[in-house]
Amino acid sequence: MNTRPKVELLEKNRPRQARAKRTYDAILTSAAELLVEVGVERISTNLVAERAGITVPALYRYFPNKYSVLYTLGSVLMDSQNAAFQEWFDQGKYQTADEELLVNIHELLLKTYRVTRQQTGGAEIIQSLRAVGPLQELRLESHRLIASQLSQIAQERMHLPVTPTLLMQCRLTIDMGYSVVEMALEDTEIPAEAILREGAAMLRSYWLDILQGRVPED
Repeated sequence: MNTRPKVELLEKNRPRQARAKRTYDAILTSAAELLVEVGVERISTNLVAERAGITVPALYRYFPNKYSVLYTLGSVLMDSQNAAFQEWFDQGKYQTADEELLVNIHELLLKTYRVTRQQTGGAEIIQSLRAVGPLQELRLESHRLIASQLSQIAQERMHLPVTPTLLMQCRLTIDMGYSVVEMALEDTEIPAEAILREGAAMLRSYWLDILQGRVPED
């Protein structure tokens, strides 16, 4: 039986005044920079506070521990990635064929890649969400949310019934897509664009098979 105590992840206070907001933002920026420099194993509230130019008690006014800081960074990144998905979907609403939507899978992966690159420490934040136990649920919840939205697209645009198999296929699609993006971020020996295009081709082929009925039904 797992008796590991639950880690408090939610921030304590959301700043309202400008000075407090600057302190709050400095904490998050400092934590993101330190993730890049020292990694998730060595990052600490002491290091974050020192980088932000504040005392540790001042940091604790907003965050109970380092995991809460990382959780907030992860939430910001997941929201940005989810917004990229929504933007991609909204742009494809008026396409006339399912195949046109599938062709634009590369655009979705590229949007996700770009918003992750734009956030300081984006790749390192993703790594921390995979590696740190208390943070893993945030990543899973985000992926489940996007998979649910994808299943709605499949139902409305592709006229596929929402079955347990389809839900699994959508979940696999989202995890495979994020894996492609993460590889493009982390493996500098292969051009990111090549990885994104190849990954998009794989996902497009998978969904063409689903549409043509070559993937087993329930």
